[in-house]
Amino acid sequence: MNLHRGATAAVLAGVFLLTASCAGGRTAAPPTTPPPAAEPADSPVPAARPVGTVVVAGPLAQGVAVDPSTGIIAVGQVGGADLFDESGRHLATVALPSAPRHIALAAPGGPFLVPAEASAEVGFVDEPSGKVSALVPTGRMPHDLVDIGGTVFVGNEHDSTMTVIRQGAVVATVPVARQPGGLAAVGSDVAVVSVRARRLQLFDAASWRLVASVPVQGGPSHVASFGHELYVVDTGGTRVRVFDTDPRLHLVGSVTVPKSPLGVAVDATRGRLWVTCTASNQLVELALRGGSLPRVVGRWPTVRQPDTVAVDPRTDTVVVVGVAPGTLEIIHHAGS
Repeated sequence: MNLHRGATAAVLAGVFLLTASCAGGRTAAPPTTPPPAAEPADSPVPAARPVGTVVVAGPLAQGVAVDPSTGIIAVGQVGGADLFDESGRHLATVALPSAPRHIALAAPGGPFLVPAEASAEVGFVDEPSGKVSALVPTGRMPHDLVDIGGTVFVGNEHDSTMTVIRQGAVVATVPVARQPGGLAAVGSDVAVVSVRARRLQLFDAASWRLVASVPVQGGPSHVASFGHELYVVDTGGTRVRVFDTDPRLHLVGSVTVPKSPLGVAVDATRGRLWVTCTASNQLVELALRGGSLPRVVGRWPTVRQPDTVAVDPRTDTVVVVGVAPGTLEIIHHAGS
């Protein structure tokens, strides 16, 4: 994670020796440190020309969300964020103390929620002006976030907590498993993928109580939801793992995709899952079939280092942000 001694030690040593002797002379194995979180592949130069419209999005562009009620796209960059329309026209520049890696939409019509990671804040950004109406403090390194019924949940990577924001104020800080990565809403719960702990947790969105927790194999990073299902990308491998929350949280199975999937978004209107694969500069389209595993139905060439993706279900437009060139790729009528 880019995450007492003296007499007490003597007492603890004595307890350890007594425990060992009661266990027939065998000592307990020391606790193991979990391996580092999986990182996206360092994308090669694209082998194919990206589809759609490609526009300059700013240095180190990363993080994207689109408002289906207005067609406005928010893209993170080193100075904060930029707003575009779906033709690629630049609308506004948003100044924030530090850069995001993810962006979320609070509700149709805005605001956009932009985590300023290094300064541990979330900016509430009005559209189309790009005005920052509020900066709310969080834990260390706020990464991904989701709004559920007006309550914003923010995963803080460097202190393994989740900040809960309501009406522009912090109302709770909830401990989660080590190094939270992706967050998603599923029913009345918030799902949290902890990338270092390799664990998927569900918290009740009203009480913030932990209601379920299961291990996730591989190198999980981000998550999206459709109905009562959750889709966790294995950035350390070639899988999208499918979990069902009905009647309890459990693994259903997995689908193979190209190496190092990272960005993930759902079009609930058309029943589509969109996944970016960083090792091959590809966007993969999967059909969601409710009750059975998703099926790959399309692959699209992207800009280099496609770390994040969002979808506008109203217009069937998918937007991908490439970190390496600092570009925004807008794919109209993308669905197969």
